[in-house]
Formats: sequence, structure tokens, C-alpha cells
Amino acid sequence: MGGVVSLMLPALALLIAMTTCWGAGVLVNKRSHQLQPEESGGESYVLSGAFGLLALLMAFAFSLAIGRYEARRLLVVEEANAIGTMSTRLALLDEGQRSSLAAVLAQYAKARAAAGLQAEDSAWQAAHDQTSHRCAQFGDALFAALSAMPPDTRGPVLVQAYNAMCDITTARHAARQARLPAEVLVLLAFYCSASAGLLGFTIGKADRRNLISSVLFFALLAAAYITILDLDSPRSGAILVPQEELEAVAKGLN
Repeated sequence: MGGVVSLMLPALALLIAMTTCWGAGVLVNKRSHQLQPEESGGESYVLSGAFGLLALLMAFAFSLAIGRYEARRLLVVEEANAIGTMSTRLALLDEGQRSSLAAVLAQYAKARAAAGLQAEDSAWQAAHDQTSHRCAQFGDALFAALSAMPPDTRGPVLVQAYNAMCDITTARHAARQARLPAEVLVLLAFYCSASAGLLGFTIGKADRRNLISSVLFFALLAAAYITILDLDSPRSGAILVPQEELEAVAKGLN
């Protein structure tokens, strides 16, 4: 809930900024017509170009945000598959070796599922460090079991599964840290405000009808902007990266 509120604040600020710029554009239009009432510029063509470029920038930012969201979602599925594969390949070991390793793997899977639910970056980083330590402990136990066995084809198969399981954690860590550049978001907000000012200058009237239609349009732009911010936030807001696949694997190992 707190994440949703934190996302609403920039959207509200953007809505106020666009409305203010729109009002400033109306005032500049009135002042310019008072000074030169006989001249009529091609503001409508400039307005069309400005909003066309705004749509392009909005689509570009939205595409980046949803691409990062989809990458995070797929990594969760890949990690669930990697842990499941590791669990399946433990069946190659003897019962005594398998039971102890399976218990450690079950604890690791549970910790990874819990780490993915952390909304705060600091708590998530601490959980990630803890799970990395658990992964190293599992690797030490696995290599100890393999060293006690005669060399055969089981070793490379188990090591490959272990490496894939650990590599996914690094990929998920990098994917969660990857965010849209702040410069892109600032530029998008600035361009929304500038386009709103140009719209007010082109309309040149601050009557009730124009004000309501313009504010509604600005609200739609702010909603699109907050959606981009939400997609770019992995565990806060309303759009969250699903963790069900990893949770299901963790429960299946208990």
C-alpha cells in the first residue's frame, strides 16, 4: 500500500505541473494577442508535432519498462526450473547423500522465495546476501559428496545444475537493480509539462469547458507516467513481479 502511495505522489506532482503550465500558456497567449492582435501563428502545427513526439517518448519509456518487467518475470520462472532440476538430479546420489543435500536445497529454495517478496531494497539486498551464502553452503556439501564418490558421469551433471542455479541468482540481482535512467523519466515529465503549456498557448481560453477537458487529458498522461514508474518498480506499487512458480517449487521441496 505504501508503494502505491509513493507512486501517486509523482503522478500528482506531474498533474499539477501540467495544469500550471497550461494556465501559464493561456496567459502568454492572451498577452501576445494584446500586443499583436492581428497576427496568427501556426501553433496548431507545432502542437501536433509536440504531442506526436510526446507519444513517441511515452511509448519508448513504456516499452523499456515493460521489457524489464518481463525479463524479471522470466528469471523467476528460470530460477524455479533451475532449483527443480537440481532437486531432480540429486536422485543420482545415494540415499544418505541425497537426504542431507535435499534438506539444504529446500531451505535455500524457501529463502529465495522469501527474498523475492522483499519490497525494500535494503531488506532485499540482505536477503540476497543470505541466500548467496546458503547457495555456497549447498555447493560445499555437494562437492564434498562428489569428492567422496568415484569419478563418473554423475559429477558433471550435478555440477552443471548447481552452476545454473547459482547463476540465476546473479541474473535476478542484476535485473532487479536495472531501472529506467532517471534522465529519461525527468525528460518525459518535462516534456509533458512543456506540451501542456503549448496546449494552453494554442487554445488561449481558460473557460470551464477547456479547463475540464485539458485536466482530464493531463490525468491520462499522469496515469501513463505512473504506470511506467510502477512497471519499473519490481516489488512496490500495484504491478508486482509474480513469485508463484518459485514459491510452488519451495513448497514442493519441503
